[in-house]
Amino acid sequence: VKILVIADIHGNAEALAAVLRREHDAESTIFLGDAILSGPQPNETMALLKKITGTCIMGNHDIEMLEPERFAEWPPQWLALNHWILDHFDPAGYEFLRELKPAGEYVEGGLRMYLHHGVLPDNPRNALPDSPDERLLMLAEGSDCPIVLFGHSHIQFRRTVGGQEFINPGSVGQNRCGQRVACYGVFENGKFRHCQTEYDQQPWL
Repeated sequence: VKILVIADIHGNAEALAAVLRREHDAESTIFLGDAILSGPQPNETMALLKKITGTCIMGNHDIEMLEPERFAEWPPQWLALNHWILDHFDPAGYEFLRELKPAGEYVEGGLRMYLHHGVLPDNPRNALPDSPDERLLMLAEGSDCPIVLFGHSHIQFRRTVGGQEFINPGSVGQNRCGQRVACYGVFENGKFRHCQTEYDQQPWL
């Protein structure tokens, strides 16, 4: 069984399309949230996401799309882009966003795992590669699932804490690895690997 794991697309349809082409033989997909905001291709991204099958989790930016009054918490320099996205977003896409699932235990491809977008309740609001073990354990929210998948930081890494494996697949649309690639992950026959693929950035430059 092959499972594609993606997170943090942020309206970058070119990157998502490249990942889906490369991993076209995946039987299912796990999406860990943040589909649209702060990217140039909201409708194109949504059209691709609607075609995938699997478990899709709601991220903090997905909540903000549904509750735009939260934009007041954003830095002023981002507000113009957010409002452009709202003005150009096809209203049909809101149905998909509303159906995104909460963090929790799920079974995908026979693997029991805990899925979490990655936002923590205190500062800093994410788990990083050098975070203390207790911050990673917060992502599991008391679950004993052997695998905890999360996004939000846009950084590919994996760590084992107390017998649980914590995996961040990185960001499809806004990676923080210093290269012009889309980052994601794949489970194949129960084994996980981080992946990266190049994509054409010209359509939205």
